[in-house]
Amino acid sequence: MSVLIIQLASCAVPQTVIQEVPESTEEVLSVVPTSVSDPDGFFTRAQASRGERRFDQLCADCHRGVEIRRIWFGGQSHQTANSLYEVISTTMPDGNPGGLNSDQYTDIVAFLLSLNGYSEGQNELHSDQEILEGIRIPLP
Repeated sequence: MSVLIIQLASCAVPQTVIQEVPESTEEVLSVVPTSVSDPDGFFTRAQASRGERRFDQLCADCHRGVEIRRIWFGGQSHQTANSLYEVISTTMPDGNPGGLNSDQYTDIVAFLLSLNGYSEGQNELHSDQEILEGIRIPLP
């Protein structure tokens, strides 16, 4: 495993993040939480697809897959989906923090959950704080 130092100067609060960079795909997959399924699912496939498109448009220039899996979904930065939603919706996108509506931010969270192995279902994820607080992001 290598170490990568990232200077996040373009984000709302500049900071330096030191993270381990996986050497292989297996290492990346090994950090995906195992208790992320729910018989009813957390979001719809269509919602995660909308979130992916918005993420690609607004977020991908600064945020990469390894960061999303290792830092955001390792339980170290965010322990619940609500914590993740709150940070994203108040600090992003760069240059226009809080500039999206709640549905757009929730779509991005749905995409991030799907990217990390959370199950899809028949109902869309909503920005309700209690619902998001109930979606745990376990430690690896």
